[in-house]
Amino acid sequence: MPHREDADALKEKYYHSMGAILTEEGDLEEAVVFFQKAIDIRETPYAWYGLARTLYAAGDVAGAVGAMSRAIKLAPGAADYYHERAAFLEALGRPDLAAGDVAKAVSLDRNYERVDEIRWAARVVEGSFFPPVPFVEDAARIRSGGLRRLLEGEGDADVFRKPSCPVLCCPAYCCHFTGRLLLHGVTIGPWKLQGLRGHFREKGLREEDLLDVFPVAEAGHAESLFPPQDVMKRGGVASVTFPRQGTSPLGRDLAGDIPKGKDYRTLMWIGEDARPCVFLSGGRCSLYDVGDEASLDPCASFLCMTGFVFVVLRSLGLMDSEAMGARSMAELNGIAVEALIILARDVYGSDEALASSKTLADELQTAVEGDLAGDDVLRDAAMERYRLLKTRHEDLIGELAASAGKRIARLFAGGVG
Repeated sequence: MPHREDADALKEKYYHSMGAILTEEGDLEEAVVFFQKAIDIRETPYAWYGLARTLYAAGDVAGAVGAMSRAIKLAPGAADYYHERAAFLEALGRPDLAAGDVAKAVSLDRNYERVDEIRWAARVVEGSFFPPVPFVEDAARIRSGGLRRLLEGEGDADVFRKPSCPVLCCPAYCCHFTGRLLLHGVTIGPWKLQGLRGHFREKGLREEDLLDVFPVAEAGHAESLFPPQDVMKRGGVASVTFPRQGTSPLGRDLAGDIPKGKDYRTLMWIGEDARPCVFLSGGRCSLYDVGDEASLDPCASFLCMTGFVFVVLRSLGLMDSEAMGARSMAELNGIAVEALIILARDVYGSDEALASSKTLADELQTAVEGDLAGDDVLRDAAMERYRLLKTRHEDLIGELAASAGKRIARLFAGGVG
């Protein structure tokens, strides 16, 4: 792909990403402008999808229906697009048409009969690993080093650090991409590049066969598209380095088994024409293990819903690796959804767990308030109670998980329909 086309692809990414950010910030009028700029460069279903949601938030329901219809035309197999349009049609006073869209979404994916429950379950389980921490406008005002460490460590879940995803049969969606550039953000920094070059020399490999280069000057807004530390001079030109693509397309069957995102929405950067990174082998990317320098975000940054659930199950000792090996990716996706709902209802979202989590949050808040007020006695007592309650909370989660594990084990044994 010529650099001009790469630059256009990156510009489109910038515009639709800005549209999403501005929508999140509530600047809907400007968000619409950015989505339309993205569409002017290249019509993609996710840009139309983003525009539709923004128009709906701005009160233009008819416009939202029209934009979502364009997204559906470009990606007729995305169940979530029909599900979203159904909500717009209901708001437009057309429940008859909305019912047809709901039926279409369910025909594509039966989980759309209960997608709201699935999304609730994902929020509950993820929120338990990354709970909110007390807001401190100026962290330097916290006097206690111990309290600072508690605040920094809260939500910094080691369970999601590398090695991350245990789903070995996954087509590794985070390592497949359409087009020459990895538009979801995988570039290679200087230390990783140094390690790779040593690896290439040792193995007798040629760098140009495995890595590609893009001059960032040809892409507007490069500072928001690439990590600044990954922009290096190559031949005197500021450039980013990224893995080349392999040759074999993913194919319709495997593309159909690509898991959903953690919010159970379609992952739109990959389709049946997507090809793998050249470092992908046996469903695992060897790039992370070269050069003793992570540089790239591990798969945890891109964990799909299925990977997320199985990482949690592994941390709880509830993952049946042997049974997983006998399951297809489609079956594992189904098991993951069922297990997610069990974890949310019976473990992390149970009355006991929620009450325990609230008590922890209250003690941490008290510690922060004591520290800021200069009341060391109040702060230290709250921190001590917090540590004690944290241990009890972890024990409670272990007990609840052991009970729920019996139902999860049956999923592995019998699968899901």
